[in-house]
Order: sequence, then C-alpha cells, then structure tokens
Amino acid sequence: MLNLTKCQFVKSAAKKNDFLNDKKQVVFLGRSNVGKSSLINALVNNKKLAYVSSTPGRTKLISFFSIEDKAYLVDAPGYGYFKDGALDFEDMMLDYFSLGNKVISKAYVLLDSRRLELSNNDLEVLNMLKQYNIPYTCLFTKCDKLNMSERAKLNNSISSFNLSSEPIFTSSKTGDGIMELRKDISKSVQ
Repeated sequence: MLNLTKCQFVKSAAKKNDFLNDKKQVVFLGRSNVGKSSLINALVNNKKLAYVSSTPGRTKLISFFSIEDKAYLVDAPGYGYFKDGALDFEDMMLDYFSLGNKVISKAYVLLDSRRLELSNNDLEVLNMLKQYNIPYTCLFTKCDKLNMSERAKLNNSISSFNLSSEPIFTSSKTGDGIMELRKDISKSVQ
C-alpha cells in the first residue's frame, strides 16, 4: 500500500500545458466547502498540506501532490463558487479530464453527507467523468455530524443517486473511512 503520509506538494496549474501527466493520478472533486482540503489533510496525516479555508472558492488552481514519487494526488478547485475572469471551472476541468483515464486512474467526488440530493454541479461533474470514462467513487464527508436517523435517511437516498460504485463514508474529524480510502487509492494507481 502507498504511504500517503509521504505526500508532497509539487505544483499548481490552471492550463492543460502545465498539468502533470507523467504518473497516474487520483483527483479530489467537490463543491466549495465540502471538506475537500480537510479530508486530504486527514488522508495524508498532515494538517497543513492542503490549504483549508472557510471562504468558498478560495482554491482556483489544480494542485498536484506527489505520493512517494509513484503517483499524484490532485486537489481540484471547489465548484459552485468558482470565480475567475480568465478561466472558468468547467473549461479548466474539461482540459484536465482530457488527460484521460490512462493518467487519471480515479476521481473522488466529495458530497456533504448532510445533503440528501445531488446538486446540478455534482451531476455535471459526474457526467464529465462519464464522458471521459474516468472511474469515480463518491465520498460522503462530515459523517460525524449525522445522528443515527440522519445516517439512515442518507443510506435510503443513496440508491436514487445511481452511483457507479459503493460510496465511502468519511470524517476528517474522527478518521472514519480514511483507511478504506487509502486502500482504494493504492489499488487505483497500481
């Protein structure tokens, strides 16, 4: 299994010519403030690797982190609040997804466990992944904030999402789902 604690920042980029493509990659996607940076930091056991902001739309570039010099963990900007005059989120992500599934081994789409439906932005991203034949797994974040009845409601609504694989339930606060996610990442980039 890859040692994700040996993850190091390499570069950030906004244009296709600047994207890294020399190793397999797993990319983390999700709306702004879904807990993407917090989950990445919990995953690599480093609270300072990915910048955590309370301001939506703070991340505007795609960031590449090397995992043991064998693969890249990729942090994409949050969608929904993305604001940039030169590039918009969709164009940048389409350029990135065009690297294809030989480079992008898997996408992890983060969804807030407290929301019982997919947003239009979530659906657009899932459709883009399908269009480029990029395998994906949905990660439900902030599961520590759910009580038993809320967790049951979430489980009931998941069947209506038509996901391509079983989701992983995570909490960056309690560590739930982190080991399962580490194993999935290692398997994805073999």
